[in-house]
Amino acid sequence: MSAGPRGRFMAAALAVPLLLALAACSDGDKDKAKAAASATCPGNITQTASTPLPSDVPSPGGTVYDYNTQGKTKFWFVAVDGSPDQLASMRDTYNTTLTGKGYKIEHTDQEDNAEAEAEFSGAHDGTTQFIPLCSGKVRVRIKLTS
Repeated sequence: MSAGPRGRFMAAALAVPLLLALAACSDGDKDKAKAAASATCPGNITQTASTPLPSDVPSPGGTVYDYNTQGKTKFWFVAVDGSPDQLASMRDTYNTTLTGKGYKIEHTDQEDNAEAEAEFSGAHDGTTQFIPLCSGKVRVRIKLTS
């Protein structure tokens, strides 16, 4: 066997386990989302975070209940009313709000009833993630990288 066909064979042999692992992760995310959607809500989601969103980043509504950093990256966590079947539409509504404030939506992605995400650029670059938080609530993570 020459190097070309052998390389293609090895690539194919390695791709199958990788695809199976990715599929398993996806199922795990959906299972976690389903469990979260029926869980009791934590008490801290009614508290207000010590650091508010920057004034040039619109709020998705709800309560900004937590804030933290990793180096220069900043994270806000917001609890909003909603359910798993609304994740993509909630993300899309917030994307419309962002574009109305001059941001550009670079990319979106979703897993039905488990997660909806977007990447944006503008006054700040960042991402949003909408996932089930607890019964009747969705957690919005706003991550700013600039």
